Amino acid sequence: MGEKMKVLLIEDDRLLSRSIKKVLEKYDFDVTHIEDGAKAFDEILNNSYDLYLLDINLPEIDGLKLLKLIRNKEPDAIVMMITASANIDDMEEAYKNGCDEYIKKPFHINELILRIEHWLKIKKSEPEPKKEEENNIIEIENMKFNFDTLDLYINGEFVNLRKKEKLLLAILLKNIGKTVSKEDIIKYVWKENTKKEYPLRQLVSELKNKLPKNYITSVVGIGYRFDKKD
Repeated sequence: MGEKMKVLLIEDDRLLSRSIKKVLEKYDFDVTHIEDGAKAFDEILNNSYDLYLLDINLPEIDGLKLLKLIRNKEPDAIVMMITASANIDDMEEAYKNGCDEYIKKPFHINELILRIEHWLKIKKSEPEPKKEEENNIIEIENMKFNFDTLDLYINGEFVNLRKKEKLLLAILLKNIGKTVSKEDIIKYVWKENTKKEYPLRQLVSELKNKLPKNYITSVVGIGYRFDKKD
């Protein structure tokens, strides 16, 4: 048996939450339940989940704001809105900000399970970036990066990067699709762990200008992430 799939359920209806949690645990999911948006905000910042189920109308911080935070931090997670809101603007805003499903209450619990299983199949079928382990090389679209030599090639042509640009690209590609904190980047690139300021924003900007697309996303207050592009 592999690790259980981690689920964060953000819902202030206790009766509904208990029902969802009970059924998901029956299907061997590891479920964490939180009732208000403020506590959920902290939980999302500090922990990662495979699946997020959240209402829109929540105490403290609403579900749409939480959705934006989740998508910035966890671009590959499955996110489903479960809400009584029939407002078409809410639905449009949810899909625009990256939710995978918008399920209106009331719904049958079996519908939720079917939709989760559907998205699990989709996520499993998504291709991973081509990686040649024997040469420690990663290929993404027309880019090729060698982790041993820290050399970058675009369309087969060598790209002249400064040493710190190479190290920045390396740590982002090692954590592709995941947010890397500013502190971890500084330790890796500058080989130091001090409180002084480093020109990280400038370094990121310079690296972005040498890449063919805007692959690097800034996650406000946290760090940076390298995203695959369609």
